[in-house]
Amino acid sequence: MSTPTISRTAQSSELSRNPANVFKAAEEGPVRITRRDGEPLVLLTSTEFDREHEGAELAAHLVTASLGDPQVPFVERLRGPFPWIAFLSEADEAAFAREIVAITRACASVGRFDKALVALRAWRSTAEAISAGYTPDDQLDWIEPTAVADPRTA
Repeated sequence: MSTPTISRTAQSSELSRNPANVFKAAEEGPVRITRRDGEPLVLLTSTEFDREHEGAELAAHLVTASLGDPQVPFVERLRGPFPWIAFLSEADEAAFAREIVAITRACASVGRFDKALVALRAWRSTAEAISAGYTPDDQLDWIEPTAVADPRTA
């Protein structure tokens, strides 16, 4: 018995007759459901839907910040939608602004925001760690290791 080919398009009648194949296809990516009596529908997982919504929201925040008062630096305008960047150093705030704009722009060009959302979460996690007291390795006082005698031989 051969494995059925998963299509990105299905007729509504196929969804009625063989929902398992259509659902399996939707787990691998959006499936366009065509109908004779109406506009096509798209079936996708809730995770995929949420990811697309988050990506659009991220893009909207960046557009809004870019259209703000030009007298206020862009990085400061990003503190509205992303207040947690205040925990980052000035250099990291600037790096965040450059990276998130570049990645989101690239993601928008291919219609998938996965990489931008990963970058956003990574920066936010860094800010959360700093707010919780994380100290970067270069600011720690390291104890130099010293050899000690084996207590079992004494």
